[in-house]
Amino acid sequence: MNRRRKANKALPQRVYLKHGAYYFLPALPMRNPATGREQKWIRLCSAADGESAMLMALAALKGDKRVLEGSMAYACAEFKAHMLGDYSEEVKKTYCRYLDVIADEFEEFHAAAVTTKDCSGFLRDNYRATPNTAKKLAALMSKLFKFIIGELGLRQDNPIDQLDMSSYKTGRREVLATHDQVRAIRAAGMTSKERADTGKTQPNPSGPMFACIIDISYLLWARAIDIRLLKEDQIEDGRIRIKPSKTQKSSGKMVDITVTPAIQEVLDRARRIKQTYGGKAAKSRYLFPTRQGGAYTKTGLSSMWDRAKERIGMTEDVVFKDIRALAATDAARRGEHRDDIQRRLVHTSGKTTDIYIKEVIADVSGISMDLPWLGEK
Repeated sequence: MNRRRKANKALPQRVYLKHGAYYFLPALPMRNPATGREQKWIRLCSAADGESAMLMALAALKGDKRVLEGSMAYACAEFKAHMLGDYSEEVKKTYCRYLDVIADEFEEFHAAAVTTKDCSGFLRDNYRATPNTAKKLAALMSKLFKFIIGELGLRQDNPIDQLDMSSYKTGRREVLATHDQVRAIRAAGMTSKERADTGKTQPNPSGPMFACIIDISYLLWARAIDIRLLKEDQIEDGRIRIKPSKTQKSSGKMVDITVTPAIQEVLDRARRIKQTYGGKAAKSRYLFPTRQGGAYTKTGLSSMWDRAKERIGMTEDVVFKDIRALAATDAARRGEHRDDIQRRLVHTSGKTTDIYIKEVIADVSGISMDLPWLGEK
């Protein structure tokens, strides 16, 4: 039995005024939709906002599906809170965005009521034209329903297990960047866009580090995310340890790459550039940091690449990740063994490596043969 209030008797049930704000006190701690955390006291609004604002905030809180235990919105919120800790910040951000989409689409569903047909319709209606995104969402939904089964105990089967994704065809990327294209983009990153009034350009302060990132990407063959997040402590005993973020939750494969003179030159150059930044940036743990000392973001690096292309009027579909495929293809052209190329790319399958090599490279045979009949008597 609830005890009687001694103050604020005119307020709605479980609403209290303290410290200059209205708060809701649930019977048990609940997840606050505004913070994503379980809280005992949930702030509704400032006392200065008035009781009307408080009533609106209370209605919105009670009507939010994320606090309704068993709903799909609730399951998505719980998954966010408990299952994303081991992922990189970039993956967390992507998964949170996808989970918001799922929660919104299945807002009226209890987690136990979602069928395979519902999931199929969601993907077909929204992602028919983007099969890669459809497959990523399906994979995340499979993880989500495993969590709903094993951790929340809200159902016994996974509707994604019976989902047919065979119609979502993702073709291999056929673009092979040229050395001239990469050279032009690298050079364009060194200067600013021409000023409209004078037609002059200025040196781009971020250009030299941008060039280092392009160079090391070609030399290491690593993905952009692994280059952006590369740290000083990953270099030891003349080797750079590459731990691909993409394999952390699957094979866990990694590769140690010997620091060649070309790689060392880029590392030394990047360290000299860091010192010109001064302050905390000069002591950044990242090998290729921004001028503020942090790691470049995905959008930050992509924007630099796109702006450089715009400055030189390049319209070809050349993206940053094409550097990785260009390096692998160049190695194949030189006759490097496919197993070595696969190892450098940190692939578990040779079929994946074949996707990165954009040309049909002829095998070289050096078998020497003599003509036996010419020597017969």
